[in-house]
Amino acid sequence: MSSEELAALGAALGATVTEERKSTVISVPPSKVVEACRGVSSLPGLYHLSTITGVDLGDDIALLYHFWRERRFVQVRTTVPKAAPRLQSISGVLPAAVLYEAEIQDLLGVGFEGNPYAGKKLLLPDSYPPDAPPPLRREADPEKIRRIMELE
Repeated sequence: MSSEELAALGAALGATVTEERKSTVISVPPSKVVEACRGVSSLPGLYHLSTITGVDLGDDIALLYHFWRERRFVQVRTTVPKAAPRLQSISGVLPAAVLYEAEIQDLLGVGFEGNPYAGKKLLLPDSYPPDAPPPLRREADPEKIRRIMELE
């Protein structure tokens, strides 16, 4: 896998490709995430999806799909609006994504269409208040959530 291959993939997707620290970052709109992850995972030797992380940016939630091989790291990055946090699941392309997406669903409230855990809880208890924000969102108040769940 070379920088040229990543640049070509980015160009084919209409993506922005940048270098950040030791990673190549391919930034795509939400509609291109499945295609981008399929493309990255098909590059020679770069098939390992190590995790998916999410970050509350205020009005948006950023999602980062982390791939690596030896000392080479590639991230597919996108954002979804917090008001409508929906995204197509990549689990059909990379089955390992099922649990990572379910974690992000629980902790940040992003729904993944096509994920078998869609609408189910993985990490949060069934008693988690339905009107409380997901726990890793900026507006979540841990003390208030503990009181509502009668943990204090």
